Amino acid sequence: MAKCWSNILLLCNSSFICAICSTSSIRNYLFINVMKNGKVKNVQANGTWEGQYGLMYKFEVEFENGDSGQYLSKSQNQTKFVIGQETDYEYTGGKYPKIKPVSNFQQNSTPPKNEKTQEYIIKQNALTNACNIVGESDVHKIIDIAEIFSKWVLTGEKPQQQKNDLPF
Repeated sequence: MAKCWSNILLLCNSSFICAICSTSSIRNYLFINVMKNGKVKNVQANGTWEGQYGLMYKFEVEFENGDSGQYLSKSQNQTKFVIGQETDYEYTGGKYPKIKPVSNFQQNSTPPKNEKTQEYIIKQNALTNACNIVGESDVHKIIDIAEIFSKWVLTGEKPQQQKNDLPF
């Protein structure tokens, strides 16, 4: 198939956008998905179709703005398009128009943090460094030093100098 990038015409109306690419012997139509919003006027079951994702249920969906097209659902009792409900949808025009629901789901990439998460990280770091100083033999001394480290990081409070009461 010949490429025809030099001669592209973009047509737009309220129902669809169609890019027409033509040369003297080839004419291709590319229908582009358009995000729309409308009130569902009618939904009619229209059979099934066996696809690569299993059994799909076909529905003809019609909106009050005049858009209508086929919607494929994994569920026999689809709830994406309900008569009388206003909804966002993707419309792809053409000889066999398609309609898809628009998902408003936004995945949160980071789970909510516990308020004390940062404090736990600081305390773990303080324990590691206290072990590096004392070794692993005296647990009480490790915890005492770790508390001094973490208190300094969290509050800025510097450890007090201990008086050395050695006789020499």
